[in-house]
Order: sequence, then C-alpha cells, then structure tokens
Amino acid sequence: MSLALLPPVLSTLFRLFAYIFLQIIPTRLAIPVLPLLHLGYLSALYLSLSTAPEPHDPDAKKSQPKDTDPSPLAAVLLGLRTRDRLPNVLNVLINTGLLLASLDLALNPVLFPEQDVTFTRVGAVYPDAAKIMLRYPLVNETEHEVQILYREVTQSVAPWKDGPFITLSKDNDWVNATRLGSLWPDTKYEYIFSSADGILLPYPRAPIHFQTFPDPRLDSGSHFKFIVSSCITPNFPYKGPLARNNIQGFDLLSQSLTPPPAPIASVLGAETNETDSSASNETESITPAPVTSIFPKFMLFLGDFIYADVPVYFGDDEDAYLRLYRRTYASPSYRKIYEHLPMLHAYDDHEIINNYGGSGLDPSPYPVAVNAFKLYNGAVNYDSPALGDHYFNFTYGDVAFFVMDTRRYRSDPETVNNTATFKFIVSSVPFTSLWGHDAVKDSWGGYEVEKTQILQDLHSVPNVFILSGDRHEFAAIEFTGESEGSYPVQEISTSPLNMFYIPFVRTLKLQSEDVVQRTRTEVTLTEDGPQVETFDEEIPREKVLEYIARGTVKWSSIEVDTTNKTRPLLRLETWIDGRVAYQAETVGSPVKFASKALTYVPSSIKQLLEKIGFQSKQWF
Repeated sequence: MSLALLPPVLSTLFRLFAYIFLQIIPTRLAIPVLPLLHLGYLSALYLSLSTAPEPHDPDAKKSQPKDTDPSPLAAVLLGLRTRDRLPNVLNVLINTGLLLASLDLALNPVLFPEQDVTFTRVGAVYPDAAKIMLRYPLVNETEHEVQILYREVTQSVAPWKDGPFITLSKDNDWVNATRLGSLWPDTKYEYIFSSADGILLPYPRAPIHFQTFPDPRLDSGSHFKFIVSSCITPNFPYKGPLARNNIQGFDLLSQSLTPPPAPIASVLGAETNETDSSASNETESITPAPVTSIFPKFMLFLGDFIYADVPVYFGDDEDAYLRLYRRTYASPSYRKIYEHLPMLHAYDDHEIINNYGGSGLDPSPYPVAVNAFKLYNGAVNYDSPALGDHYFNFTYGDVAFFVMDTRRYRSDPETVNNTATFKFIVSSVPFTSLWGHDAVKDSWGGYEVEKTQILQDLHSVPNVFILSGDRHEFAAIEFTGESEGSYPVQEISTSPLNMFYIPFVRTLKLQSEDVVQRTRTEVTLTEDGPQVETFDEEIPREKVLEYIARGTVKWSSIEVDTTNKTRPLLRLETWIDGRVAYQAETVGSPVKFASKALTYVPSSIKQLLEKIGFQSKQWF
C-alpha cells in the first residue's frame, strides 16, 4: 500500500469503528482500537504530507498531472489526503471530534460522578404499607435525619401525618430506605420530607404519589397493568455531551403512559408553605398519550440497570459501582418514571460483570457489586425469604409474582395453583433454549436438567407466564408439556429498554428440535352422524410465537383482568422505539379459590376508626 493511500484507509477504519461504538454497540474493543487507529491516521497523514511535493514548487507542478487532487468534499467525506491544507485540517478535526465523543461516552461516569443527585422513589407496595427510598446528601456533614410526612389523597386538603425518620450517612452514599406502614388498602397517598427539626425540604417540589395494593382477601378479581423491560445505558445511541444523562427509553415510556387523574390539593400549597422554586431536582410530569387507558401499578426491571463493564470496567472499587447508579438516578428521563411509578428490580450480570455466573461463580466482584445494588435498588424490593438474598415474591390481588436470582442461584421457585389466577415467574435471563451464542451457557439453556424439572412442575399449573430480558431482543415463546392435560407455559422476553441491538445478526431459532408426541382429535359431521378421528402429531417442545430483534428501545406492557372469574384475560402490548409493534391476548383457565372472610368497611367508618386511634391492621 502506498503512503498516500494509508491515511484515507486508516481514517475510514477509524470512522467506521467510531460509528459502531457510538451508534450500534459500545464494545470494549473500542477502548484500545480507537486511539490506536487515530494515532496511526495522524502519523500516516504527517508522513505522507512531509514527503509530498509542495504545491508552490514549479518543478513539482510540471511533473504532476492536472486535477490529481480529489475535490474538497470527497476529501473530507473519505478522509483523502490533498495538497490543499483545509481538507486535511477538517479531516483531523472530524476524527479528533469522534475520538473525544467516544471518550466522553466511555469516561462519563468518572468525569461526572453525580455526587449531588437527590431522589426519592417507591419500591414494594403492600395493601397496608409501602417501601420508600431516599438519597439526600448534605454538604459539610457525615450524617443527618429526614422525616417522611404523608397523607391520604382526598378531595380536600388533609393535614400531614408524621412518618418514620430516615438516617442518611456518607458511609452509605447518602441512600437509605424505610417502610411506611399502617396504610389502608387500595388507597392513594402522597408524601414529602422535612428535616429533623420540622423544616420542609425543597425536594421534592411536589408530593410523590403512590397507591396501595388491594387487599388480596377481596374475592373480586383484579384489573391492572404493569411494565417490564431491562438493560439501560444513558446517552446511547450517543447524541452528544449535552445528552449525557438522557435515556431515550424512559422518555418514550413516559410519553406512552396516561397520567393518573390529578387529585385536588396534590401540590404543596398555603397549608404547607410554598417550596423553594430554585430546587435543583424538578419533578417532571408524565406527558399524556391517548394510546393506553390504564396507568401501570409498577414496573419490573429485570437487570442490567447499570453496565459495570461496558464500555470500560473500572474495577471492583465500591465507588466505581456506586457512581453508575448515581448517574442513572440523575437522569431526567428516569426521573419521569421513578417519581410516578413504583420500581421493582432484579439484578443480572452487568450489575456485576459480563456473564457472571454463566462461567462459574467467583466471589469477586460480587460482594462490592451487590452491595451497590442493594443500596440503590434492592433495599426497597419485597423482602426475600432468606436474609441477605435478593429473590422475592409478591401478589397484586389474585395475581402472584416470583422474582428469581438467576445469577447467584438457579433454584426452583415456589409455585402456586389455586391460590392465584395468573402467576408470573420473573427471570433476568431467558428461560428458553432457542437463543444461541453466549445464551447457550449464560441463560437457562445452560441448565437443562434444572430447567426441565421446573417446567414439569409449571406445566401442572394453569396460567403461568415467564418474564425475562437480557438478550436485547423481543420474543414470545410457548413451552408444550408432555401430557395431554398439561398447561402451556409462555415466556415474554423483552429488552433492551435503552441499549444496543445488533443489526443483521439473529441467534434465535424459531422452534426446538426436541418435540412432544401428542394425539389430536377431530370431529366431523356426516350423514351418519359425528365421526371422530385421532391423529398422532409432533409438536415442538419450544416454539416462537413472535420475534422482533430490531430496536434500541423495547418494553412490554402487560394488562391483567381477572374480574370475570370464568374468563381471566392477559393482554400483551410490546413497544419498539416508541410504537406498538406486537399485541396479543391470552384467555386463561378459570381458577377456584378457597373462600375468604372479609368485611367491607365504608370510608366514613374507616375515617372514624382512624380518629379514635385504629389503623389498618391484619384483622381488617
């Protein structure tokens, strides 16, 4: 290769690799490759220019054919060397700008550690309680206390009630959580904060709202919606340094949601004194859209909330993990969601390191990584049956959820039959074995014995759905049981909420080679009466119902309606890049419940009980 061709070749390779890194996949390979290509380009350009004849040299002009230089536009677009200085300078500036953009994307958590971020959010919600998280740093202090003030949202202004105190310390990165109890089922509440000496704090500027779950003892069924997705990285695809904390997936999600009705007296008014309008963390309202009609009750986030090792792994230093959580919570895009919607979190490998658990368990960096997860996400999940673990289960009315820890454990979740209508098994990684590539060992496909045993149990239970993420694609999968009377199991795998997908690469098979032998019966009417015929057929044990690989933004909205006991419904709506891409409706099997004694208490009597000192207790 001639010296004159080397600069455009290196420039083209550099620009191609920079485009892939900034727009397609923020691969770790870019960290050494991009600086080397840029340095190589600058060196080759310098050498080629230093050996080229000067344009004012009369002998050089005579020896050069006319019009040998490319046009300035072609030179800039293709990185070609010219004897004119301006295109060369523009090429150097363009390539240097791309290098700086790549460094900004890679080093953003170090350059902007977001030490001052303040936020609050609701996590686990019960019929009579809610878990609340708060980060509120204080300058020149190492510890301080904040008190929750809360009240029921009614048509008239109610006085604030004193809630629990939260101790915040620098040692815990100014993050802590508490449980707000003695609440009424299926009731709207709002809360704010005050300092230990009773002064209202400037954040949040408006009260944060939540609604308690219905009492599961009510035998009236449920009608609600929730959101599920996973995998986010701020400012990807890269949109420039001014968008460093933007997360497009959360922006689009907030635009798709119909806001709940605005209650009277839902903002701080004369009774509480107006807050400081200069507060640094402004609550952003959800933009209404006419597509959906039911506001979700919560969001399940199935892991890869941070990418500790993409594009740079900064090591197992505690703050290396903590600053990634702070960066996400500092995002104005995410604030639109967590200040309006309870969030429940599973963790996956990138909260620790890529494919953690898929290639065997190593103690490091799990302890440091999981401590950061617990501080920012896990502390307000539902309590785990085992102290210190992060798998949990909960119910919304007559619907049950079982959230697994598929990184540290691969254990069988407890399932239920006639105690819940729909059952959701939540796994951060896919349950299906149809995905190839590293999913062969990183998902349940690498644990076929355990998976088969779990499926045998699940096929005996009606209305089971598995929710998963991780693969940066969407797929709906159906699992078929061995026996004629077994129930099918469906998996809904949705990701990423805001991360890369790889165009043109597909690793999901449409059905398994393993089949189930079934007998199919057909009845036809003839002149001699009904004729019954049976046919033996082979059905794939796993088959794809829908597969959508494209899109850097994906989430699924799942609506459950069990108010008609004989016809429970599940409606799936999957969004790709802000638009509905797939819809499906599943009619579940009716489930019989044991009778439950519960007396309905009118709101007037409830308020009377509160006034004489009674709160919502287990007897009610």
